[in-house]
Amino acid sequence: MKDQSEEIKPARVPAGEEPTTQVSLELSSFRRVLKERDFMALWVGQGISGMGDWVIVGVLLDMVNRMGGPFGLAIMMTFRFLPAFLFGLLAGVVVDRLERKSLMIICEVARAALVIMLAFANSLAMICALVFCIECFTLLFGPAKDSSIPDLVGEKELMTANSLMSTSTYLTMALGTFLATLILGIGALVYQVPFVSSITTQENFQHTFAFILDATTFLVSAMLIFTIAFPRRFDGGRPRIKADRVWRDFKEGLSYMYSNPLTRSILGVMIIGFVGGGSLYILGAPFAEQVLNSVGSKFTLILTMLLFGVVTGAAASPWLSRLLPVSKWFGRAVVGFGLAMLAFALIDIYVLSLVVIYIGGLFLGYLLVTAYTLLHQNLEPEIRGRVFAAFQTIMRTCLLISMGVFALVAWVFSKWIPWEPNNPVYKTVELGFFSKSIYPAMLAIMVGAFIVIAGGLLAIRSLGRYFRSMEGPGAEPEVLAVQEVEPGFAFISPAEEQTEGGEDDG
Repeated sequence: MKDQSEEIKPARVPAGEEPTTQVSLELSSFRRVLKERDFMALWVGQGISGMGDWVIVGVLLDMVNRMGGPFGLAIMMTFRFLPAFLFGLLAGVVVDRLERKSLMIICEVARAALVIMLAFANSLAMICALVFCIECFTLLFGPAKDSSIPDLVGEKELMTANSLMSTSTYLTMALGTFLATLILGIGALVYQVPFVSSITTQENFQHTFAFILDATTFLVSAMLIFTIAFPRRFDGGRPRIKADRVWRDFKEGLSYMYSNPLTRSILGVMIIGFVGGGSLYILGAPFAEQVLNSVGSKFTLILTMLLFGVVTGAAASPWLSRLLPVSKWFGRAVVGFGLAMLAFALIDIYVLSLVVIYIGGLFLGYLLVTAYTLLHQNLEPEIRGRVFAAFQTIMRTCLLISMGVFALVAWVFSKWIPWEPNNPVYKTVELGFFSKSIYPAMLAIMVGAFIVIAGGLLAIRSLGRYFRSMEGPGAEPEVLAVQEVEPGFAFISPAEEQTEGGEDDG
């Protein structure tokens, strides 16, 4: 029986070797990863383009609100999420069929061109069309970037590399929206130049200035990615993409994700977790207003504390993974996030709620990094794109589903507790020695918390069974070989495909 602190081994690890999921806790592990020039270029590039993504969001919220108000914003956000519904899983097939370096460069250059076009968009329809196209390229860039990480760092550094990637991802969310505000402010100053002010209105110039400046973030990212020496995936020429081959790859990817116990467990708990956790996204503002009497900057501080918690949890994941083995603590961390949500819903003291939501963010940051690391360590290169595309699609789709579901749940509770800003009614639960005021948004978030906790309990059971099977007497040390997913099912590598029947079928 293995030591309980060991983690699972990646595929193709020979018997007798040490497991590779343990990561050094010293700061030298981060320095060692950042000394990898190719990874450093990818990390910096995705950080810059990530800020560009959130600058787009920040500027668009201001621009579309001026053009169409809340209804216009709802339409624009629908087009932002729509590509994930339509093409999210198929995007992974394309990623697995192309050289990832070339694909990422194409995506960045295309997004830069589309953002420049946004600078001159003068109708809501044109904005929605461009946002849709930008998101299509984002769907391709994300899985290509995630799938490339194991090609740039050693297996022992995967946890550290994912920690750095996740930390920068969530930092760029905060920095991007702040940068959007800063750029709009600079645009207002530039507009004061007499020649500029005679061309157009200040609002139009601010938006045009912001988008053109923002396009450079994607071009800088493309140039950094161009310098990376990725290993070539296809010897003898890239297989052509054909509709029937894409469909076959799509079905093979779904079959793999369903039949592979680790992938099925991780993606399954993410579906449950993001549906339940998404209740904070849609109900955070109503909850803060109803329970904490916090609006405006007091509410945004709650979101900021959650985000800081995610960043801290992601950054600390290599250290936490040593103290809290993933085999035991992945599912427990899901339960911990659910319990933090439940505590947040029950607390009506503002300062204490900030502490609790920060703790919840810690759990969430740890979960995201460990989930990515487990998938990196146990996926063959031929399937990575499809799995990470599914991961990305699940995140976006479940958040959107959660918005609808919990808006309905909150509406149902509001029929029982008809809270309104000018009539802040509530119910009181009396337990003799204790009484508690309850509100509709509070109850809805509690429902979301129980969903997350249920997902965590399922993860503890399914992942625990999986890890025990890997540690049992006589267990083979080679884990999750893709070719052995199920009887009669095997992936055909592009090189084999080209020799199959004497020619490329794609």
